[in-house]
Amino acid sequence: MKKENKIISCFALLAFLAIPIYHVWENNEITKNPSVTFGIIEDLYYAHYRPYFSYTYRVNGKEFKGSEKRTGAFNSIKSGDTIAVNYDIKHPEISKPYIRCVRFE
Repeated sequence: MKKENKIISCFALLAFLAIPIYHVWENNEITKNPSVTFGIIEDLYYAHYRPYFSYTYRVNGKEFKGSEKRTGAFNSIKSGDTIAVNYDIKHPEISKPYIRCVRFE
């Protein structure tokens, strides 16, 4: 195997292992310093043939954005819906939307 191919293979393996580790760390940070607010569904889209949605939320007057896969209860959401967002109070840019949609009608 050529040296260039070995280097590319090493970087691919590193990325393959690092991404799940980051998501575990991110979820752990939210549970250490949890807080909740409401957010608005901004957009429904596909990335790599998988359905996602983006949302915005405010903490202390500053707007943050997040995105998540559309699975389970999230399959029925639409742009403009209000959702609960869990976030890390020390790092409000780290967030996860709550699995149930909240509608005010």
